[in-house]
Amino acid sequence: AKEEWSDPMFDLARQFAAADTIVVAAPYWDLSFPAALKQYFEQINAMGITFQYTPEGTPEPLCKADKLYYVMTAGGAFVPEEYGFGYVKTLAQSFYGIGQVKLIKALGLDIYGADVEQIIDEAIRNINI
Repeated sequence: AKEEWSDPMFDLARQFAAADTIVVAAPYWDLSFPAALKQYFEQINAMGITFQYTPEGTPEPLCKADKLYYVMTAGGAFVPEEYGFGYVKTLAQSFYGIGQVKLIKALGLDIYGADVEQIIDEAIRNINI
C-alpha cells in the first residue's frame, strides 16, 4: 500500500519532525503530565514521519531536532521525575533520535509561603541552552 502523509491529521507529526529544537511545557499532574500531552505524543508518533522501523523491528528516527527541553511546573516539592519526564525522554531518544533531552523544572509553586517569582527565576537561571 502506498503511504500517504498529506492528510491534515499528520500536520503535527510533520511539524515535530521538521523542528530544529523542541520545547515541551507541562504541569506535573498525578505523577505524570496531563492527558492532553499524552494525546499529542500519540498523534505525532507517526511511522513514516517521526520514525520508521528497521528490518529488525527497532525504531529508526526520522526527526531533525537534536535537542528537546521539557519544562515542568509542580505545586508540590515531591516529584519523582522518572514518570512523566522519563516517558518523554525515552520517546525523544529512542523513537525520534533527539540526543539531548533536558529537564527544566520549577517545583513547590503551591506551597504556602513559597516565593513563586524566586522559584521561576531559579528555574530560568538553570537553563543551559
